[in-house]
Amino acid sequence: MCELQTANESLTFRASYLSDALNDLLNALLSLNSDMNPEYYVDETNFSWYQEPGLTEWHIKAFDIKSNGENLHFKVNQYVDDTEKGAPETTSAFACNYDEFIYSVVESLERLIQKFGIVGYRAIWVEADFPVVAYLKLKHYAIHKTAFPFVNGENGTLKTMTSMDYEMKLLTTDLKEY
Repeated sequence: MCELQTANESLTFRASYLSDALNDLLNALLSLNSDMNPEYYVDETNFSWYQEPGLTEWHIKAFDIKSNGENLHFKVNQYVDDTEKGAPETTSAFACNYDEFIYSVVESLERLIQKFGIVGYRAIWVEADFPVVAYLKLKHYAIHKTAFPFVNGENGTLKTMTSMDYEMKLLTTDLKEY
């Protein structure tokens, strides 16, 4: 379940093990930030969360995410049955600041893994692992406002400027310190 609190309303969206909902959301957020991967950057992205039998379609647009305003726009359509879509049962639209949203998402992810653990997440979700890579990239961004530190290596390969020590430290760093 995904619960979002906007300035005007509380929104709840459901997903089931039929989709890798958390990974889809995190990768969408990463793809909207040109710092994260300039080659795969997009201004808008879509993904779907399947239920049994419902469907939630996410449409996210980014506008100048380096600005301080509401630069991330969401439209979320929820359908009772994904096989007979027709008109959505509900449509929600809201906007927020990218950096603030990332921080909030990372805070929520920390509560999730503190409560269930990484292995426990897999046991509960069944079909998908906790998206550690996307989580670490977003957490690094939430703290430093920069992409995870990669540099070009030899022969066009990527070389990380981090280590297991850095990644473990990042995993255990309290986000509230920043």
